[in-house]
Amino acid sequence: MKSILRNSRLLILLIALLIVAGIAALYSLPRIEDPIISNRFANVSIIFPGATAQRVEILVTEPVESALREVSEVKEISSVSKDGVSIITLELHDNVTKPEPVWSKVRDKLDDASRVLPQGAEEPTFSSDHTYAFTILTALTWEHGSPDNLLTLNRYAKELTMQMRNVAGTEFIDEYGNPDEEILISIHSSDISLLKGSALSLSNQIQGGDAKNSAGELFNQQHRFSVELNTATDSLNTLRAFPINITKNGEITRLGDIATVKHQARHPSSNIALINGKPGIIVAIRMQPEWRVDLWTNNINEKLNQFEQSLPSNIKLTQLFSQQHYTEDRLTNLVKSMLLGLSLILFVLLFTLGWRGAAIVAISLPLTTLSTLAMMNFTGIPINQMSVTGLIVALGIMVDNTIVMVDTIQTYRQKGMAPLQASYKAIKNLWVPLLGSTLTTILAFAPIFLMPGATGEFVGAIAITVSFSLLSSYVIAHTIIASLAGRFFPKNTTPSNKQAHYKWYHVGIRAPLLSRWFSNTIHSALASPFKTVSLMLILPLSGFYFMNQLTMQFFPPADRDMFEIQLYMPPQSTIYATQDTVKDVSQLLKKNPEIEQVNWMIGKNFPAFYYNMVVGKVNTPNFAQAMVKVSDYQSANRLIPKLQEQVNQAFPQAQILVKKLEQGPPFNAPIEVRIFGPDLEKLKQYGEDIRLLMVKTPFVTHTKETLLAGAPKIKANIQEEADIQGFTLRGIAQVLNASLTGIEQGSYIDGTESLPIKVRVNDSERGNMSQLKNLYFPMQGQDIGISFSSLAELSLVPTLGEIPHLNGLRLNTIEGFVQAGVIPQAALNIFTPKLNEYIKSLPSNYWVEIGGESSERNDSVNKLMSNLLMVFTLMFIVVVLSFNSFKLSGIIFLVGFLSAGLGLLSIYIFNYPFGFTVIIGLLGVVGLAVNAAIVILAELKQDEAACHADKSAIVRGVLSCGRHITSTTITTVGGFIPLILAGGGFWPPFAIAIAGGTVLTTLLSFYLVPTLFYLAHCRQRHTTQAEATNSEVHEALV
Repeated sequence: MKSILRNSRLLILLIALLIVAGIAALYSLPRIEDPIISNRFANVSIIFPGATAQRVEILVTEPVESALREVSEVKEISSVSKDGVSIITLELHDNVTKPEPVWSKVRDKLDDASRVLPQGAEEPTFSSDHTYAFTILTALTWEHGSPDNLLTLNRYAKELTMQMRNVAGTEFIDEYGNPDEEILISIHSSDISLLKGSALSLSNQIQGGDAKNSAGELFNQQHRFSVELNTATDSLNTLRAFPINITKNGEITRLGDIATVKHQARHPSSNIALINGKPGIIVAIRMQPEWRVDLWTNNINEKLNQFEQSLPSNIKLTQLFSQQHYTEDRLTNLVKSMLLGLSLILFVLLFTLGWRGAAIVAISLPLTTLSTLAMMNFTGIPINQMSVTGLIVALGIMVDNTIVMVDTIQTYRQKGMAPLQASYKAIKNLWVPLLGSTLTTILAFAPIFLMPGATGEFVGAIAITVSFSLLSSYVIAHTIIASLAGRFFPKNTTPSNKQAHYKWYHVGIRAPLLSRWFSNTIHSALASPFKTVSLMLILPLSGFYFMNQLTMQFFPPADRDMFEIQLYMPPQSTIYATQDTVKDVSQLLKKNPEIEQVNWMIGKNFPAFYYNMVVGKVNTPNFAQAMVKVSDYQSANRLIPKLQEQVNQAFPQAQILVKKLEQGPPFNAPIEVRIFGPDLEKLKQYGEDIRLLMVKTPFVTHTKETLLAGAPKIKANIQEEADIQGFTLRGIAQVLNASLTGIEQGSYIDGTESLPIKVRVNDSERGNMSQLKNLYFPMQGQDIGISFSSLAELSLVPTLGEIPHLNGLRLNTIEGFVQAGVIPQAALNIFTPKLNEYIKSLPSNYWVEIGGESSERNDSVNKLMSNLLMVFTLMFIVVVLSFNSFKLSGIIFLVGFLSAGLGLLSIYIFNYPFGFTVIIGLLGVVGLAVNAAIVILAELKQDEAACHADKSAIVRGVLSCGRHITSTTITTVGGFIPLILAGGGFWPPFAIAIAGGTVLTTLLSFYLVPTLFYLAHCRQRHTTQAEATNSEVHEALV
């Protein structure tokens, strides 16, 4: 320590080291918009063509769920069984930070489960790559000329995917809206039945002619030859010429004689992309999190420009979204806020410490920031909105150590001490109390970075960067700043003559009248200590009282120039009916000039363009999701309620949700009620009752159940004569499935693509029930087949479209969506009493849980509080060891507790909701209050007269701390002013909680702390005096 104070060269080298390390970190640290949250979610989809939701549930979903429950790291398994598909979503426990080994276990279990799946069910498809937002979204569209050709677009999209995958730093690419290509062989059932065949038998014949398997090798001592057969699927013409029947007369019937063979996109499509109203294909690209988004985006854009030059004139490449734009804007605004806060802090310090003190603090701030960046680089914390916000939060806090050190050294120099002596004495007197205050402030933020799960990963960088800044500030204050202050402050800065005494720019503003008034108020407080304590408790206890009147909110919605639209059609709707409605909605949206882009994904979720978007919709033809881009976030906030009202009136046939993008962990709906039970019909009935209660709740705009009615089912009652005629139920089902849906057997090589070959009847025979009745089945011994109506009686019956599970239990989730700008808790508070009354009427084997925003908030708060006891125990240990006194430690923690009430009072006064960011702010207020109390008590403890309850000494001690506590309070508030002025719903409540709480906490610091100190030592003094008197009496008697 003395080496740094004495050796100027060592001091210069230390400063240079910090500058180089910080600048290197600034250029090498990854830059992204939002924190990366561990990938604890994955989806499994299993296709079971033609099966109803009930059969999918029993034969597919339950066996797979049972296998996945054996993976201990899986926290929650939710599933939806729908007609023809099972979709299972997995969530891992919060303590899983490296999910890939777990996903490997899940894949093994899926392989085991696939062996028990029924015949006709496809292999499970596992996906864990779609939970992060994509970094860039591009789209290819057909612009003019011939009709839209998605097959051609698909080939260009695959080429683009391949090129983007080769760009360094690219992590994952996926395509949306790309058609599934196939070779379709369409037949008339009556024609094939004349040949004693069916779609099933014809498909088997074609598979037999597809000889792509090995035909062996010829081998001798000199040469080796492979044997390959020509195949019937070499080309479409070869396929059309494939012989399928030979009569006794030798006449050959070829496939092209009775069937149409064509290369096409699969019909119906599984998903459709509309790019500003035009069919297209989206190529979604995600960057590796270790890269800087600006550098990677430049490389991608360069490749995109090259690729665009190679496109024909009728194909257009459009960039729909780039995270770089938002990252740059957000970080630029945060840096501007940081510079504004720095300017405010230095401006304040110029008046409180003088220009020399302000200059030294000005040196410490960039050095501390550079040191923090170096520590972030060492620990792998990227630059994102949370880490930069942590630097802004630390801006007003990290100057505390510097201000105290500078103020103390300046005082010592004014008393005539030599530079080295003043610096060394300041360090000797301050290192323990400043270490205690630094550690307690870090521990106050510790619950945030110790918090497990997605919420902790999202906000943890704030606490980590604040902690790094405080540690850096402590070390720099005791080394570089102490050395500079000793050298920089002249001896006897304040001259004796009165005229020079008022040169405020040397020593800061001095206000004798204000100081005298302040001294008198502290004397008055000490004169009536119990009255003072009672008065000081009023404001904090009022804050705790008003807490119950604050509206609860998890995270506020995002302030962004984008929003999403979700569209749900009736369950029986085809993807083309959904597409027609989507086009009509787009026409309505285009009437608003603020809207710049409207891009839709039909049949599945739009590729994630925000970090917490809920994904998992696949093979859902009645669903569509849009990404809407507007001019700015104010326009988005203004348009959302307006558009919601317009679409409600214009499209009664659909349920359309116009939604803001949310902050924090994702949830499906703001209000969710989950009802569990065994019977589907009763679950449907009870869910409908609860939904009707929710509909009548104020602020609720839309409601939705997850246990939905499905598309009507045609039930075939096979007659007894069918068995006599040689038909079996299994055989009939196989022929129907092959005829109506088609089965894929054999493949066709088209360039580098392997396309499946599918056989089925023409569309004219599979559109309605009457066409189904006329479907022909071949009969042995007869020249013509028999119609299906002769084998079965057909009837139309209702079905369930979706059967949801949660951890293996059936449930019906009722989702409620509230008006834009309304906090979900406001609607939930009105709805909950009605729900509780209804729950009383439910049978004992049915029960209800609350989900949605409320559940996520409670879960996150519980996780935050899980480490609170341990953290405050560590804080108590630090304070007790610093002061070697339980009494003084009790005073400090009482002040910390009361400061939380003052933070709540600030939130109440400014009418902000009580959300997760407010809780984080309250932890910061507690740390700052404890910090200020430590500084005052450390000063009082050093004064022997104050420790003997001398009121004048106590007042003198508080006054000596007044300037730097006032300075640190003002600088703390100044550091948060940019976040308050930035507006929006995310940061202002957080900043108000800390800034307002810190201002009000000065009352506790200046009046409650000295009063409690006086009471503690006053009793001690009386006890000492009594003991002395008793001793004197005893000696007199002896």
